[in-house]
Amino acid sequence: MRLAFSECTPDYEAHLAPYQVLGFPEDGETAATAFGLGMLPSNRELTRFYLARSVRVDLGRYTESRRERYVRRQCETLRRAFLPRAQLDRPTDWADMCVRYMNERSWWTARRGRPFRTTDLMARLDSPLTTHLLTLTHTSDNAPAALATLYVEPPIAYYALAFYDTRYRKTGIGSHLMSCVIGELKRRGLSHVYLGTCYYEGARYKTRFTGMEFFDGLGWSDDRERLRLFLSRQKDLSGQHLFDHPSYLDAGQPPRPEDTTLWLADASQARHIDSVEEP
Repeated sequence: MRLAFSECTPDYEAHLAPYQVLGFPEDGETAATAFGLGMLPSNRELTRFYLARSVRVDLGRYTESRRERYVRRQCETLRRAFLPRAQLDRPTDWADMCVRYMNERSWWTARRGRPFRTTDLMARLDSPLTTHLLTLTHTSDNAPAALATLYVEPPIAYYALAFYDTRYRKTGIGSHLMSCVIGELKRRGLSHVYLGTCYYEGARYKTRFTGMEFFDGLGWSDDRERLRLFLSRQKDLSGQHLFDHPSYLDAGQPPRPEDTTLWLADASQARHIDSVEEP
């Protein structure tokens, strides 16, 4: 993985010179390589990735929780299907449902100065980032209820986007959709499913599954107490790096040279040197 460091807003008075770590796959490496290193896609073409507090589920340790069973009963009128992107039936009906969702949710509308259109959705569905879909339809009339876009590269998968009919919101359909994806991928023998990032309390729903792990800057951790520490101290880090924060240092040892992120940088440099020295 080739690494680059894209400069972010500095804080000169606090001696902070922040960078976003970007990764570019080399020959023989795929998106799965980047996911395993704690990176997530920063474009739909899967040519560039960014290092983040990524969350994944170890499917070998995953079991359905009591809460998931309760939500599943709330959504018992819905039927699920897992299929390759090209096999989506009645695409116009699905597009209508997804575009309505995008235009009704502030998370989406805050990113655009105009309403979303079908072309905006199709640009996401018809990209390398979407290889498969998991759909939920109503058992009575097969009407679209929810759709998740997935990138599947066995043995891993990435839960990219989710859309649902907002009339089902009170049933917990968003949680049910994610749970359905995790359960389906476990049954298909995959090892991990990646769920995005967790940088604020509202994203903790991604961490409620058994087998949850997050990338903490050093490697993959299942320490939920440390994740809660990160979230609770998020606002305190203005003008300070986490590795320098007293609460972080009290919770464990500082980074060591053999830890994952430093090894990744060293390995990338070593490969560069080897390539330069080749005759």
